[in-house]
Amino acid sequence: MLNHPQRRWPACREIAVLTWYPRRLRRVLLLMLLLAPTAGLAAPPVLADLGPAPAFILETHDGGRTSLAEHLAAGPVIVDFWATWCAPCRKALPHLQSLQDEYADRGLTVLAVSIDDPRNQPKIDAFARSQKLDFPILLDGDSRVARLYRVASVPTTFLVSPSGRVVAFHRGYRDGDEKLLAAEVAALFASLEEEAAR
Repeated sequence: MLNHPQRRWPACREIAVLTWYPRRLRRVLLLMLLLAPTAGLAAPPVLADLGPAPAFILETHDGGRTSLAEHLAAGPVIVDFWATWCAPCRKALPHLQSLQDEYADRGLTVLAVSIDDPRNQPKIDAFARSQKLDFPILLDGDSRVARLYRVASVPTTFLVSPSGRVVAFHRGYRDGDEKLLAAEVAALFASLEEEAAR
């Protein structure tokens, strides 16, 4: 954001609007406008214990079955609820593939849980092939697992530590969200390495 020439300083009309506010409020608003371009440079993400990740076993789109516990035995898991009809989901999934590619040798697994109903499930294969997705895609056509996770909309993404605790959660997707998730994954691995070194 700092490199964008039009965002270095607040627009003149934004400053002009401030003259309508009382002096103290005007100072606070001006400070907020000046600091807004640096908002993306905030402190590193803080992981929190958001409770246990509900256990599940689901069928995969290629006919197998898998469980959350099976993948947690290898390392952290990103559980992403999505659907083929969801445009933000289709934008987010390639970024999840990049994360898995980067951290697969350290045990990270992405589990993409599709909430598509059975008549839309044939579209999953074509989409996975077109995006070169090689992580497990699970079928939750009746949204049983989505209800366990209290998913209200898609995409909804959970980062689960190997101990089975949810440490980060995201609802929706906008450009740039992948950077925050990548930072959270890096922070989780750093904390796991720190624990192992004790």
